[in-house]
Amino acid sequence: MPMKRLRLYRLGSGFLLVGVLANSALPQEHEQYKALTNSQVLEMLNAVESDIKKNYWDPKLNGLDMDKTFAEARQKIVAARSQNEALLYVAGAVDGLKDSHTRFVPPEPPYRVEQGWRAQIIGTKCYVTHVQPGSDAEAKGLKAGDEIVLINGFKITPENFAALTYGYTVFQQSGFRLLVRSRDGNGREITAMAKVLPGQKVVTREEMLAWFSAHAHDSPKDHSYYAQQGGIILWKLPDFDVEPETMDASIHKTKSFSALVLDLRGNRGGSGVATARLLGAFFDHDVHVANRKRRKGGESIVAKGRGRKAYSGKLIVLIDRNSASAAEILARVIQLEKRGIVIGDRSAGAVMEAQYFPHTLSLSPASVTTYAVEVTNADLVMADGGRLESIGVTPDEQILPSPADLESARDPALARAAELAGVQITPEEAGKLFPVHWLERVPEID
Repeated sequence: MPMKRLRLYRLGSGFLLVGVLANSALPQEHEQYKALTNSQVLEMLNAVESDIKKNYWDPKLNGLDMDKTFAEARQKIVAARSQNEALLYVAGAVDGLKDSHTRFVPPEPPYRVEQGWRAQIIGTKCYVTHVQPGSDAEAKGLKAGDEIVLINGFKITPENFAALTYGYTVFQQSGFRLLVRSRDGNGREITAMAKVLPGQKVVTREEMLAWFSAHAHDSPKDHSYYAQQGGIILWKLPDFDVEPETMDASIHKTKSFSALVLDLRGNRGGSGVATARLLGAFFDHDVHVANRKRRKGGESIVAKGRGRKAYSGKLIVLIDRNSASAAEILARVIQLEKRGIVIGDRSAGAVMEAQYFPHTLSLSPASVTTYAVEVTNADLVMADGGRLESIGVTPDEQILPSPADLESARDPALARAAELAGVQITPEEAGKLFPVHWLERVPEID
């Protein structure tokens, strides 16, 4: 059944996607998993096109000539020389809508990759933020604080950075050719290869049905992290993919503290219900969140206040360029209602609402794979009449880490947030509170 999601996956240009990923190939031992034929990818394209035409919030499809766009994609898929190339043409066709929440979700490969480094847009430039000890990236000399100028020959900008994110998270790219600039201004080329982590092998119909049966009632788990400093609590909320009851349990942990620092940096969204649940916990009265504009009609989104049970302490919200969708909505409502202070960097500007449409594709009489498309089914307009799509949330106080801060693992934004909450910690201490988590293994289907 389709589920509402508010999440960022802006792809950038379809041509950019193909170009960025063109120079990468998976290790030879994984060739056996490239089982899709071009005709099967065409079958996916047809289903994706149908889902978009039936469910996209704007019946005019943002002015896109979808018939022409998808017809061109079909011609390219027929001539595609690899599975990934064919799948990328599906992604590129979907991206013709230029919509932050409509995206193609290709079949999951039976492996994952850990790039061994993290990067993000800070201000207007792309910087390496973390490098995994023992990784190929570290061995090649990549360092936190390095500016990334080119990836696979393409100049990286705030506008196209998400294409890279989509590439290595969804298509599991096994490495990148980087042109980086050090703090001293010197440029150098680095080819950083990823660690390939084998996962589930080919899944049979029986295995998939058994897995769905066993996990049908699983609830999304809270991936939050907490830190206490003096009388304040710092809450790192990575996403809103949690059940309302789980969100309530997280909110309860803040009750006894005089101030809350809510760190939404890197939070790309999730459940709109969970978002409204968290927002309502900060108010004793109902709050108008936004107006939802649908294909036919629309309605108002309201976060129900908690009355005397509402959290009444000081509130500081942290955002950055990777804060998207539901995270942006929460930050903007906090600003509009003058409930707290928002600090950090401007957010992603990806605020729509989408539904998830899964599909199953037969690979053989015994085996199957799954794929999906997320389709924007509503535009969101904030209570002040403004839209955040392609604009983002401007923080009340901009705090950006410098390349030196990144290299030394200092977190000046989190330190400043703690200061506003009433506790003094150094940027060095703040940088140790929420360490980056690296992918070490891939859980298999039971």
